[in-house]
Amino acid sequence: MSGALESFNVSNIKPIREMIYESIRQAIFYGELKPGDRLVEKELAEKMRVSRTPIREALRKLEAEGLIKHVPRKGVVVKGFSPEDIIEIYSIRQALEALAITYTVKNITETEIKKLKVLIEEMAALTEEDETEGLFNTSQEFNDILLKSCKMPRLISLINTYKEYLKRFRMVTMREKERKISALKDHREILQAVIDRDAERARKLVEEHLQKALESYLKTFKINKNERE
Repeated sequence: MSGALESFNVSNIKPIREMIYESIRQAIFYGELKPGDRLVEKELAEKMRVSRTPIREALRKLEAEGLIKHVPRKGVVVKGFSPEDIIEIYSIRQALEALAITYTVKNITETEIKKLKVLIEEMAALTEEDETEGLFNTSQEFNDILLKSCKMPRLISLINTYKEYLKRFRMVTMREKERKISALKDHREILQAVIDRDAERARKLVEEHLQKALESYLKTFKINKNERE
């Protein structure tokens, strides 16, 4: 194991158990820890230079979140995602972001709209170039501004709980040129609905956009699963 675990910094002001939880969680999302990998308390404690108690607490939290599980005669392992997990996460995201966009329509400023217009044009250029990494980062910035513009801190916090899941899913689906083009069209239409202060249309467009994203990821998930088998 490397990356998020080896860069763990005990001097951070957050509680150690939270830092450990976030580091292991990030390692799972970014593929440093893969489905089926064993998580041994002693090994993790040695690697992260902490006692086993906060490791145990972090693993309990990760198990409650569904990212790891106990397997008989094997111990604690990384769980991975099932189609049901993916559908559940997207359903939660769809409900929360559809709500957020209705407040964005009411609360967004002209300055924020100008930033979004600039980002849309950058996304169009990157889509044309089929430049996946740059498009992913720019799209992420677009989504972050759109979300923050709702000015609802608790709602934003709830959505950000799923941020790492969504990053992982987006990184997979945005590799396809067809999906890049479709997502750009959706973002243009969503932004126009926001500019028009049409909350109902904006909500409907967000729901449709996320439904297409879900279907795209499930299709990729099925292909990758078949290839592994």
